[in-house]
Amino acid sequence: MTTEITVPLTEDQKALLGMLTPQEQGFTRISLPRLGMYSQDKFEGKGKSAKLVKEAGMFYTEVETSEKDGEGKKIWNKEEIGTSIEGVILYHRKQLSHYDEASEKYTSSPIYDSAEDVVPLFSDKKEIHRGTPAELKAKYAYTDPKDGKVKSSLEELRVLYVLKDEQVYQMSLRGSSMWSFSTYAKSCLVSAVLTKFSSEAKENGAIAWNQMSFDAVRELTPEEADTVIDNVQKIATSIASEKAYFASLEANKNSMTNAVEELNTPLVEGKGMDNPEF
Repeated sequence: MTTEITVPLTEDQKALLGMLTPQEQGFTRISLPRLGMYSQDKFEGKGKSAKLVKEAGMFYTEVETSEKDGEGKKIWNKEEIGTSIEGVILYHRKQLSHYDEASEKYTSSPIYDSAEDVVPLFSDKKEIHRGTPAELKAKYAYTDPKDGKVKSSLEELRVLYVLKDEQVYQMSLRGSSMWSFSTYAKSCLVSAVLTKFSSEAKENGAIAWNQMSFDAVRELTPEEADTVIDNVQKIATSIASEKAYFASLEANKNSMTNAVEELNTPLVEGKGMDNPEF
């Protein structure tokens, strides 16, 4: 076979070879820098010498570096960027999360989209449960002694993908900030407007915090809209690839399980290798 290419393959030939050749399965996971806001003041020290190190209502970014800490985890650089920012909310999804103060361990799910999604729940990098969000939340149900209502310690977070200064960030919302976003998302098409992110002080008894607020500044220009559409399509494609990958793994797992069960099933009397009806 010659090493010189004199005539290139036709598009039909490439397509046919693509169908006939086994392809490695995989996907590109969405990995983005983070965007967040401190919901409460945090001080270091006590009394008059206490120093404010985190101001409630201050927004910040976190960018992953190539450096690692003593435990081998990658270090993230954090930068405070002000008490109000502007950006475009490209997409929003959901995630389940629970923090056990006694064990200091997090339990969480991958990011998902709908109440019908079947998702795994992980703790210590091991899958511990699998089911719909409602089924998983039911496993962590408890009765609140304050109001007698049945609640779940497995919290549902809202995950936003935000375009700010030509960079896409991932932002997680919980509690009252999440409900504030839900109200805002019903008032406008969030991907078609420039949004101002700020906050307002809230109190409930002795607890004080800042709740994130969202306001539409203006509609996007046609040029801005094209940039948003391009980024949304990339996100949607990545999500679809990830779901297809895990769906294929689950299908292969079920296929292997069924094959093993069939092999372990005793032969029916009168049927076997000599009987083509088996």
